[in-house]
Amino acid sequence: MTDLPAEDRPRQRIIEAALQIASEGGYDALQVRSLVERAGVSSRTIYANFSSLESLLIVAVAENSGPLYRRYTRGPAKGRTAAARVQRLISELTETMTVNRNLAVALLRALLCGKPDVVEYVHGFGEVLRALLANAIAPGGATAADHEAAEILQGVWFTALIGWATGADDETHIHNIMRQAARRLLKDR
Repeated sequence: MTDLPAEDRPRQRIIEAALQIASEGGYDALQVRSLVERAGVSSRTIYANFSSLESLLIVAVAENSGPLYRRYTRGPAKGRTAAARVQRLISELTETMTVNRNLAVALLRALLCGKPDVVEYVHGFGEVLRALLANAIAPGGATAADHEAAEILQGVWFTALIGWATGADDETHIHNIMRQAARRLLKDR
């Protein structure tokens, strides 16, 4: 059944519709009614596949981020030092996140909504990002200190991304704060 074209798979149509709607109109535009119309499914089908619109959006973005994730799990970012590798990874992640403001803000709002069904996705998002950072810090195998640095860098990046999403900071601020954080945390690596 997975060989069916996307138009014959309701789950895929829902995901594609969610990404289109959030990209065009942001978080508030992602409504059941608009999904029903765009995906050509019933609300029952939406909730049979996803427990909430927030979890749908997080899953949709995660599934669409596959190529970037695969590239960095196959090998770390290029660079002579840990700080340089982290900078390259964060730069690409930031570029990916900030290319569509509506979608990025919608994703952040979904991640921060506080709904119980989203908790596993928040943990998953954090775990993936920490693993990518740890791999960039220590491609040969991360130590406990490397994992700790990855966790701090993840928090700094996520906070900087929220600042960008709210309009308090621009994209340059994300790059600058991450460069400073990477230099300080990874100066001996």
